[in-house]
Amino acid sequence: LIFDRSPFAQEFAEVATGEQFVVVVNHFKSKGSCPSSGEDADQGDGQGCWNAKRMEQAEALLDFIDEDLIPLDQDVLVIGDLNSYGMEEPIGVLMAGGLTNHVAALVPQAEQYSYVYDGTAGYLDHALGTPWTVPQITDVAFWHINADEPSVIDYNTEFKGLPTYAPDLYQAHIFRSSDHDPVIIGLDLQPVNDLPI
Repeated sequence: LIFDRSPFAQEFAEVATGEQFVVVVNHFKSKGSCPSSGEDADQGDGQGCWNAKRMEQAEALLDFIDEDLIPLDQDVLVIGDLNSYGMEEPIGVLMAGGLTNHVAALVPQAEQYSYVYDGTAGYLDHALGTPWTVPQITDVAFWHINADEPSVIDYNTEFKGLPTYAPDLYQAHIFRSSDHDPVIIGLDLQPVNDLPI
């Protein structure tokens, strides 16, 4: 089984023009629960454990896009928590397979984070796309409503409420609704025949 959580693809159409695009949502294997040995153990290269599996998942995702999606619609966006930072090998596999990293291209470097772990910020959440998406992307940004916020206001109850733990300060608002920040992608959809590719 390559995917622990299978990619989910959905096609959307712009009401005003009828132009369509496909979004593929992903959640690659996490860096946690490391095996003690083998290629998916932590190799000490900064990519954590399960990196080999995430590379396999990236290859399988490319096959899905090339074989099942592009024949129907060439405008394909890949989003989601790929559990790989922007310079890690699984992202390299996707880029070598023809996808463009829109975060690296369009988000200012100081804003290139969607997740904070032990005080270190980076982005595990991505906006990649087929070549046909490049001239149609107007902007990409991370909406910093979660990563910068304290965990005591999130929805989890772990380590909260007991005298020895932090108080539970959860409120039903947008802040800390997840531990990751969402990616926002602006589009100006154009007919495929008009694209400079």
